[in-house]
Amino acid sequence: MIEHHVEGLFAQISDTFNALDRQRGGDGARLDYTSVRPEGARPWRWQVTPRWKRSPRGAFVHYRENANGAQVKVHAIQLVLAAVLADAETRGRVLILDELGNSLGEVNRKDMLAALRDVARRQHLTILGTCQDSVLVDAADVCDELLWFVHASSSDAYNQPTRTWGHDSDGKRVELTADWITAGRSHA
Repeated sequence: MIEHHVEGLFAQISDTFNALDRQRGGDGARLDYTSVRPEGARPWRWQVTPRWKRSPRGAFVHYRENANGAQVKVHAIQLVLAAVLADAETRGRVLILDELGNSLGEVNRKDMLAALRDVARRQHLTILGTCQDSVLVDAADVCDELLWFVHASSSDAYNQPTRTWGHDSDGKRVELTADWITAGRSHA
Protein backbone atom coordinates (compact mmCIF):
# COMPACT_ATOMS: atom_id res chain seq x y z
CA MET A 1 0.00 0.00 0.00
CA ILE A 2 2.83 2.43 0.88
CA GLU A 3 4.70 1.52 -2.30
CA HIS A 4 1.60 2.21 -4.38
CA HIS A 5 1.01 5.57 -2.63
CA VAL A 6 4.61 6.78 -3.07
CA GLU A 7 4.67 5.73 -6.71
CA GLY A 8 1.40 7.61 -7.21
CA LEU A 9 3.10 10.75 -5.88
CA PHE A 10 6.06 10.25 -8.21
CA ALA A 11 3.64 9.79 -11.13
CA GLN A 12 1.89 13.04 -10.22
CA ILE A 13 5.21 14.90 -10.00
CA SER A 14 6.31 13.36 -13.30
CA ASP A 15 3.11 14.48 -15.06
CA THR A 16 3.50 18.01 -13.68
CA PHE A 17 7.21 18.07 -14.63
CA ASN A 18 6.22 17.16 -18.20
CA ALA A 19 3.47 19.79 -18.30
CA LEU A 20 5.82 22.53 -17.06
CA ASP A 21 8.44 21.57 -19.62
CA ARG A 22 5.95 21.60 -22.49
CA GLN A 23 4.43 24.91 -21.34
CA ARG A 24 7.77 26.63 -21.77
CA GLY A 25 8.32 25.07 -25.22
CA GLY A 26 10.25 21.95 -24.24
CA ASP A 27 9.80 18.54 -25.80
CA GLY A 28 8.81 16.69 -22.64
CA ALA A 29 10.20 15.58 -19.31
CA ARG A 30 9.54 12.74 -16.91
CA LEU A 31 10.67 10.96 -13.78
CA ASP A 32 11.73 7.34 -13.95
CA TYR A 33 11.35 5.67 -10.57
CA THR A 34 11.90 2.21 -9.20
CA SER A 35 11.03 0.83 -5.81
CA VAL A 36 13.89 -0.92 -4.02
CA ARG A 37 12.19 -3.21 -1.53
CA PRO A 38 14.06 -3.83 1.67
CA GLU A 39 15.22 -7.20 2.87
CA GLY A 40 13.96 -7.51 6.39
CA ALA A 41 13.55 -4.48 8.65
CA ARG A 42 15.52 -2.01 6.55
CA PRO A 43 14.46 1.33 5.05
CA TRP A 44 12.49 1.30 1.84
CA ARG A 45 14.16 3.22 -1.01
CA TRP A 46 13.21 4.54 -4.41
CA GLN A 47 15.60 5.29 -7.23
CA VAL A 48 14.37 8.38 -9.07
CA THR A 49 15.89 9.77 -12.26
CA PRO A 50 14.75 12.96 -14.01
CA ARG A 51 14.89 12.81 -17.82
CA TRP A 52 13.93 15.19 -20.61
CA LYS A 53 13.95 15.35 -24.37
CA ARG A 54 16.29 17.65 -26.29
CA SER A 55 14.31 17.36 -29.50
CA PRO A 56 10.76 16.32 -30.48
CA ARG A 57 11.85 12.96 -31.89
CA GLY A 58 14.71 12.37 -29.46
CA ALA A 59 14.79 9.94 -26.58
CA PHE A 60 14.48 10.97 -22.95
CA VAL A 61 17.96 11.92 -21.77
CA HIS A 62 19.31 11.13 -18.29
CA TYR A 63 19.91 14.33 -16.32
CA ARG A 64 23.60 13.49 -15.87
CA GLU A 65 24.33 13.34 -19.60
CA ASN A 66 26.37 16.23 -20.95
CA ALA A 67 24.23 19.28 -21.48
CA ASN A 68 24.63 22.98 -21.09
CA GLY A 69 24.42 24.20 -17.51
CA ALA A 70 21.35 26.36 -18.17
CA GLN A 71 19.37 23.38 -19.46
CA VAL A 72 20.16 21.36 -16.35
CA LYS A 73 19.32 24.30 -14.07
CA VAL A 74 16.01 25.04 -15.83
CA HIS A 75 14.96 21.41 -15.48
CA ALA A 76 16.07 21.32 -11.85
CA ILE A 77 13.87 24.34 -11.10
CA GLN A 78 10.99 22.83 -13.07
CA LEU A 79 11.33 19.59 -11.09
CA VAL A 80 11.20 21.48 -7.77
CA LEU A 81 8.14 23.40 -9.00
CA ALA A 82 6.51 20.15 -10.14
CA ALA A 83 6.94 18.69 -6.66
CA VAL A 84 5.46 21.83 -5.10
CA LEU A 85 2.52 21.88 -7.53
CA ALA A 86 1.82 18.18 -6.95
CA ASP A 87 1.48 18.84 -3.19
CA ALA A 88 -1.92 20.13 -2.07
CA GLU A 89 -0.62 21.05 1.41
CA THR A 90 1.89 23.86 0.66
CA ARG A 91 0.11 26.82 2.31
CA GLY A 92 2.48 28.47 4.76
CA ARG A 93 5.54 26.43 3.78
CA VAL A 94 8.91 27.88 2.84
CA LEU A 95 11.01 26.77 -0.13
CA ILE A 96 14.68 27.78 -0.05
CA LEU A 97 16.62 27.89 -3.31
CA ASP A 98 20.32 28.68 -3.64
CA GLU A 99 21.82 30.58 -6.59
CA LEU A 100 18.44 31.57 -7.95
CA GLY A 101 18.70 32.28 -11.67
CA ASN A 102 22.50 32.27 -11.72
CA SER A 103 24.12 30.69 -14.79
CA LEU A 104 20.97 31.31 -16.83
CA GLY A 105 20.70 33.61 -19.79
CA GLU A 106 18.34 36.57 -19.60
CA VAL A 107 15.31 34.81 -21.16
CA ASN A 108 15.63 31.61 -19.09
CA ARG A 109 16.30 33.58 -15.92
CA LYS A 110 13.22 35.77 -16.37
CA ASP A 111 11.09 32.73 -17.27
CA MET A 112 12.24 30.80 -14.19
CA LEU A 113 11.82 33.74 -11.82
CA ALA A 114 8.30 34.34 -13.16
CA ALA A 115 7.48 30.64 -12.80
CA LEU A 116 8.70 30.67 -9.19
CA ARG A 117 6.60 33.76 -8.46
CA ASP A 118 3.50 32.23 -10.04
CA VAL A 119 3.86 28.95 -8.13
CA ALA A 120 4.48 30.79 -4.84
CA ARG A 121 1.30 32.79 -5.29
CA ARG A 122 -0.76 29.86 -6.51
CA GLN A 123 0.37 27.50 -3.74
CA HIS A 124 0.51 30.17 -1.00
CA LEU A 125 4.11 29.52 -0.03
CA THR A 126 7.17 31.65 0.53
CA ILE A 127 10.22 31.19 -1.65
CA LEU A 128 13.54 32.42 -0.31
CA GLY A 129 16.22 32.50 -2.97
CA THR A 130 19.82 33.58 -2.93
CA CYS A 131 21.32 35.16 -6.01
CA GLN A 132 24.29 37.10 -7.27
CA ASP A 133 24.10 40.87 -7.75
CA SER A 134 23.69 40.36 -11.50
CA VAL A 135 20.30 38.68 -10.89
CA LEU A 136 18.91 41.29 -8.47
CA VAL A 137 17.31 43.50 -11.12
CA ASP A 138 15.39 40.58 -12.62
CA ALA A 139 14.50 39.25 -9.16
CA ALA A 140 13.15 42.68 -8.16
CA ASP A 141 10.69 42.47 -11.05
CA VAL A 142 9.00 39.37 -9.59
CA CYS A 143 9.69 39.41 -5.84
CA ASP A 144 7.72 41.10 -3.10
CA GLU A 145 10.77 41.72 -0.95
CA LEU A 146 14.56 41.79 -1.37
CA LEU A 147 17.20 41.51 1.33
CA TRP A 148 20.65 42.52 0.12
CA PHE A 149 23.56 41.13 2.10
CA VAL A 150 26.96 42.55 1.18
CA HIS A 151 30.15 40.80 2.20
CA ALA A 152 32.80 43.48 1.69
CA SER A 153 35.92 41.36 1.99
CA SER A 154 37.28 38.16 3.47
CA SER A 155 38.93 40.18 6.27
CA ASP A 156 35.49 41.38 7.49
CA ALA A 157 33.97 39.05 10.04
CA TYR A 158 30.45 40.23 9.25
CA ASN A 159 28.49 41.40 6.25
CA GLN A 160 27.81 45.07 5.83
CA PRO A 161 24.38 46.23 7.08
CA THR A 162 21.54 44.51 5.26
CA ARG A 163 19.56 46.59 2.82
CA THR A 164 15.87 45.78 2.46
CA TRP A 165 13.43 46.58 -0.32
CA GLY A 166 9.78 45.69 -0.04
CA HIS A 167 7.17 46.50 -2.58
CA ASP A 168 3.50 45.82 -3.24
CA SER A 169 1.35 47.12 -6.02
CA ASP A 170 -0.38 49.38 -3.46
CA GLY A 171 2.50 49.76 -0.98
CA LYS A 172 0.43 48.96 2.13
CA ARG A 173 2.53 46.07 3.41
CA VAL A 174 5.71 48.09 3.05
CA GLU A 175 4.20 51.05 4.88
CA LEU A 176 2.97 48.80 7.71
CA THR A 177 6.40 47.25 8.27
CA ALA A 178 8.67 50.24 7.56
CA ASP A 179 8.73 51.57 11.15
CA TRP A 180 9.44 48.13 12.57
CA ILE A 181 12.30 47.48 10.12
CA THR A 182 13.96 50.86 10.58
CA ALA A 183 13.62 50.65 14.38
CA GLY A 184 15.92 47.62 14.30
CA ARG A 185 18.73 49.79 12.95
CA SER A 186 19.00 51.73 16.22
CA HIS A 187 20.07 48.51 17.97
CA ALA A 188 23.06 48.02 15.68
